[in-house]
Amino acid sequence: PLQRLFFLNSDFVEKRAAALAASLSGEESAKIQAAYRKLFQRDPDAEELRLGREYLAQSPWTSYARALLSANEFLFLP
Repeated sequence: PLQRLFFLNSDFVEKRAAALAASLSGEESAKIQAAYRKLFQRDPDAEELRLGREYLAQSPWTSYARALLSANEFLFLP
């Protein structure tokens, strides 16, 4: 719970999300795939790609990057 609040309110996480967003180039699907490769070491599946495009239709890239940085898959090693 407190960890989630840290990711929602942290200046550090906001800066890292902005840096991630700025490091990506190309069209939207390619940027989503590149973000998944950087953070999760894999490509997004079709559903993740669709959800990413839907999210980005309504929100800026820094918000999407923050959501990816907050994902359990990024925070915890299997």
